[in-house]
Amino acid sequence: MKKKIFKIVQTLAFIGLGIFFIFFFWNKLDAEQQEKVVDNFLKANYIWVLFALLAGILSHILRAARWNLLIDTIEKAPPLKQSFWSLMAVYLANLAVPRLGEITRAVLLSKQSRISFDKLFGTVIAERAFDFFFYLALFFTAIAIFWDNVKSYVTERLMGGLNEKTSLLAGWKIWLIIGTLLSLFLFFLWILKRFRHKPLVQKVNKIIQNLLSGFLSIFKLRKTALFFVYTILIWIMYWLMVYFMYFSIPSTSGLSAESAFMVLVFGTIGIIVIQGGIGIYPLIVSEVLLMYGADITDGFTIGWLSWTVQTIMILVMGLIAFILLGFQKNKKDGLQKIDQ
Repeated sequence: MKKKIFKIVQTLAFIGLGIFFIFFFWNKLDAEQQEKVVDNFLKANYIWVLFALLAGILSHILRAARWNLLIDTIEKAPPLKQSFWSLMAVYLANLAVPRLGEITRAVLLSKQSRISFDKLFGTVIAERAFDFFFYLALFFTAIAIFWDNVKSYVTERLMGGLNEKTSLLAGWKIWLIIGTLLSLFLFFLWILKRFRHKPLVQKVNKIIQNLLSGFLSIFKLRKTALFFVYTILIWIMYWLMVYFMYFSIPSTSGLSAESAFMVLVFGTIGIIVIQGGIGIYPLIVSEVLLMYGADITDGFTIGWLSWTVQTIMILVMGLIAFILLGFQKNKKDGLQKIDQ
């Protein structure tokens, strides 16, 4: 009972925080800027929005195919459509309760395919662990390659336009920050070793071990290369979702493919931190696009269009998934009764 209450409170808190961000940042725009955002929505070319939507659906099909590669290491993989609809149900469940979808995915597919829940949930953990490390690699790669843009943004936007000599990011201070972060990481490892007998530390150690174990299990696949190909294609589809959206309004149609990649990398943080990215995702998109010379209202428009399309896709496809999976279950139950 306490866990259910906690989940309800947690969900309401995330949604409440998202709604707060919506009103807070919307009210920071003046009347003219608000009018421009609304006008952009009304005049957007929704053919490009449709292309973005199709890229999103294709990314989920690829993700279902990639999941089947993991399942194939323990049992015969189910039909792609079963994995796909179980996956779509996940996203809808996650909108309701954070991380509920991971369990839901394994439960639904287990009922459809007769593969044990424990085995399927193990593949979900392995996939999530891999995605976590892959995203970290993507994030730090983006920072390293496009450091000049990031540094300029932090200096001019966040640091109030401080010059290079007084900036927090000046030469030797960068190494000081890196050294500090490395020291904190080593201190964290020392705590894990020094207090390994403590329940909390044991729990943290267990989580880390599960993540590493799940990540390393990817390299034991029968088709490891194909798994990486699917992963890269999935992220390309995510990137295309953002890039196609640029062409929906004239003022952003000239933005670079690089900027779409940075929106993808930083926008993902918003989706992770706040349930479904509500409120915070459009803000992150607008701030990233400022680095590339876009107007803040155009950034908000692209952010809201992207978020709206993704959310509608999840709601519609997720509901279809639950209906189809429920229908298939009832059909199987009916056949079993006839056999008896």
